Amino acid sequence: MSRILVIEDEPNLRKNILDFLELEGFDVFEAEDGLVGLECAREQHPDLIISDISMPNMDGYKALLELRKDERSANIPVIFLSAMADRSFVRHGMELGADDYLTKPFSYPELLAAIQARLDRHVATQHSASKELESVKKRLARVVSHEMRTPVASILMVQNLLSAQLDSLETHEIRDILDSLQMGSYRIYHLAEQLALMTQLDTNTLSQDVVSEYGFATPIWTVLMAAVNLSRRFAYRNPSGGIQVDDRDKASLVLCNAPSLTHALAEIMANGLDYSQAGRDVTVAQWARDSWIYISITDCGPGMTEAQVEQATRDFEQIDRDRNEQQGLGLGLHLAHRIIEAHFGHLEIISRPGSGTQINISLPLHEND
Repeated sequence: MSRILVIEDEPNLRKNILDFLELEGFDVFEAEDGLVGLECAREQHPDLIISDISMPNMDGYKALLELRKDERSANIPVIFLSAMADRSFVRHGMELGADDYLTKPFSYPELLAAIQARLDRHVATQHSASKELESVKKRLARVVSHEMRTPVASILMVQNLLSAQLDSLETHEIRDILDSLQMGSYRIYHLAEQLALMTQLDTNTLSQDVVSEYGFATPIWTVLMAAVNLSRRFAYRNPSGGIQVDDRDKASLVLCNAPSLTHALAEIMANGLDYSQAGRDVTVAQWARDSWIYISITDCGPGMTEAQVEQATRDFEQIDRDRNEQQGLGLGLHLAHRIIEAHFGHLEIISRPGSGTQINISLPLHEND
């Protein structure tokens, strides 16, 4: 049985709507204005809300805005009822997030049809979201299990080899084995850092507010050099590739959480290393202008289509993973984008198939007090 909240300040009309909906088999409850209705919605979690617009204490528009701000009520369908038939009022309600709009006086069959249409659509949307979530969970489980097992298996194999043959191994052989051990350790470290940063971003322990309050003014050159070194740990296919960095405005300061910003830039540089053609360097340019620091990271890789660019910025997504035998969780560009935004910055991807990829970043320049 669907549960419907009716918010209406006119008692007789409210009672008539409630009686009609009860006869139609709905579980209904009421509120006399937007303020009371907002509290009812948060406590009762209705499947749909029918609301007047002009009401004392809080009108329908304000109540809708508050509902959409709260994750507990953000997705509840809302049907507005109003004597105001002007198209501007209808448009304004829809712009705020209303699902339908009926003009008083209305017929009860008309109201019932609107309710059923919104409930059916809501159920379909929830079903689609549930299927998408299930698909994401399966993909995440598959990718994470593979990405964790592969380096762990490599580390265990190296340990067993050392234990069994340590006395007979030459120095150069031990060095090669230790290099393999280090590579596996870096890979696990990378995965752990990605998941930790995702958690920080999702819980707002890394956000614009946090950066504003606790960030340190840091030379952009310091962040870039740390990112270059870290990117070689993240680049699984081409860790020794060339990275050319200009030092045009190396003394420029950025207010930042240095570890996370370093990680974001390293993810982008690592992608550039892994996708660049053999013998072609990744180039990093940086300069300050008009209260902003600009960073441009360009690779000589295969480039991407517009659809692939959009896919690459989603979490746990990779371009042609199976065909290219890629490693990692598919979080690199998604994380970089979110971390840059947490630093009040912007990230833009420019790419064409066959022409490489350029990622442009802008960050607010921090001025010394």
